Amino acid sequence: MARKLEELPIFSAAQRFCVAVTEILERSALSKNSQLYGQIDEANDSILSNMDEGFEQGSDDGFAKYLYYAKGSVAEVMRRTRRAAAKGRISADDVDRLHEMAEPLGKMLGGFIKYLKQSNFRDRGRFRASQHRD
Repeated sequence: MARKLEELPIFSAAQRFCVAVTEILERSALSKNSQLYGQIDEANDSILSNMDEGFEQGSDDGFAKYLYYAKGSVAEVMRRTRRAAAKGRISADDVDRLHEMAEPLGKMLGGFIKYLKQSNFRDRGRFRASQHRD
């Protein structure tokens, strides 16, 4: 079992996606004052935040709940970037590049959620605490 969220391959994939979204936003025609920019930025931030919060839950079921939120945030980022592209504020190529990252990330999140639901470990906090004493 991972001691830190950063040890999970799914975290690296999510982080790469979030960095790519941020880079696209920063060079896009969406201004810092744009409501759409803010919505995409907030949804993007919530991906890793939900993964972090979920990792700290006491059970696999609790962790899975927050991964559902993270997965939903990936979908929200994609929906809103498509809207931005339709308005001519983000290039279609950028949206395609994000889609190439979002689709496997969504599948990874879904598979990990399924694994956590099946394993249903109920005392993650005690397990992590015992690992830190080593």
